[in-house]
Amino acid sequence: MTAFIPLPTAADPPPLAKNADPDGEPAALTADVAARAESPNAADEIWSAYTELWRAHHTNPSLTELRTLFGLPSDADVLVTQRRGRVAPSELHWRPGSFRVWQTDHFEILSQADDADSRRVAEALEREYWVWTQVFFPIWSGRDQIALLTKDWDRQTTSVVDHLNSLSSPARIKHGQRHRVVLLPDAANYRSTIASAFRNTDTNAVAASTGFYSDTLRLSFFFPQQDLSSLHHEVCHQLFTEASANASRRRPTRGQTFATATTNDFWLIEGIAGYFESLRYEQSLAYVGGWESPRLQLARYQALIGGVPVASQQELQGTRDSVQSKPDLARWYSQASLRTHFLMDSAGPGPRRALLKRLVALYSPTRNADDRTSIEIDLDVNPAEILRSLRVDDAHIKRNPIVGDLSTLCLAGCEITSEGLSHQKPIRGLTWCDLSRLPINDADVRRLISDTNQLDQLSLEATGVTNQIANLFRGASQLRELDLSYTAIDDSALASIPPTVSTLWLTGTRLTDDSIATLAALRQLKTLDVQRTKITDQGLQRFRQAKPNCQLNPLNIPE
Repeated sequence: MTAFIPLPTAADPPPLAKNADPDGEPAALTADVAARAESPNAADEIWSAYTELWRAHHTNPSLTELRTLFGLPSDADVLVTQRRGRVAPSELHWRPGSFRVWQTDHFEILSQADDADSRRVAEALEREYWVWTQVFFPIWSGRDQIALLTKDWDRQTTSVVDHLNSLSSPARIKHGQRHRVVLLPDAANYRSTIASAFRNTDTNAVAASTGFYSDTLRLSFFFPQQDLSSLHHEVCHQLFTEASANASRRRPTRGQTFATATTNDFWLIEGIAGYFESLRYEQSLAYVGGWESPRLQLARYQALIGGVPVASQQELQGTRDSVQSKPDLARWYSQASLRTHFLMDSAGPGPRRALLKRLVALYSPTRNADDRTSIEIDLDVNPAEILRSLRVDDAHIKRNPIVGDLSTLCLAGCEITSEGLSHQKPIRGLTWCDLSRLPINDADVRRLISDTNQLDQLSLEATGVTNQIANLFRGASQLRELDLSYTAIDDSALASIPPTVSTLWLTGTRLTDDSIATLAALRQLKTLDVQRTKITDQGLQRFRQAKPNCQLNPLNIPE
């Protein structure tokens, strides 16, 4: 889904993309259109009007009426102020003056990080707030204000500016208490703070995380990171809890139990935050979800390559405590995110609307969160439909190419060709990339992967790459696992493999005994598979003598 973000007055945003699929449908839908599907529902019309306000800001960021409406400063996209910290929550045990307080319109950040990181997080939080309001407008506490502001607006005959000027006083969206965030200077301080503040909970899993929202303290905890996905995830929890239309405006009492902890639909609580993790920006727009969402990459690999069945909704059911005690927790999170992505992006307006209604119930203190209604039936989709949605083809890329940086990408088991990849611009920031079994060549891979500076895992198994792919490895100073099995490479390609590689799959390649010295010289190598190559038993013996602690040919592939 596409959303709009605050822009400075001097911005000159590019025109909105108007790509279309073969049936004439828009390629990237704004959240209101995706949910409306031409619905006559009055609430959907209000949502549409809200999106139209943001669209007008995107078109002309200098419009004073819209900057006033959204509370945007005259010379920037986000207003950030700071001051010396005096009083911190008692759980932090912070002395006065040991931290600074950074404020935006909607957030207050208590920070022990440096100024540059604090400002970056403050600006990211404010932009994220506005994106969240567009994607989850039916749940947002500000929806009633928008209903009043747009009540008599005839969008067919009256412009945004004329309508706002017709109001009795300058329109501005009001907000309540700021959402509070704690920003620690680094991971070590984050872990120690979590351990100290939550002595009565299981802090092991929390401290091993990179972000945490406490619904009892109404605080989010983070430390500066280049990847903001953890911040997106936890602040999504925070906004659902604190900025929803039915949220309690009071601080929770000690020991209070929340519906989100006791519901058996905890999969939706975590799944929707996993969906929002995909938030990324490019060309003055925000994007959420999509086939390239990071949370979908592991699920795609598990389903299409590993043969892991798509979990049914019944398998995902459970309360927070019961779920967090699962031995396969990573798979559960992956499957919860997969189901939520499908309902938001692929299932159509009906299931998407049911999902939003269910979220309203979950975050309403006046309702029973486990009230079983027809809503839940609508959320129970066939796992086979979810599996089909994972199979990306050339048409997917042509209609909705990846925008922004991306850390993980798995297209293994999909129906992608060189023609499809030709519609995708180079991707920066990849740490894991799996292109196994695709009919692609060296040029396709080199064009797709813009840089290898952060690359940790790369699989090109059974692709059309040759020795020319070796040029890609130069500069891959963090590459840890590389799979070139069943490709046309030979001994000459090995000289370019980075010394950081610890796992190397070369099964079915054209290697000979001449490669042994090069392979043995890889200092970090721990696992090597060279079955079905021209390497002889004598060559294998030489390798074992040179690297006795390296696991050799662990796959035991039968002849």
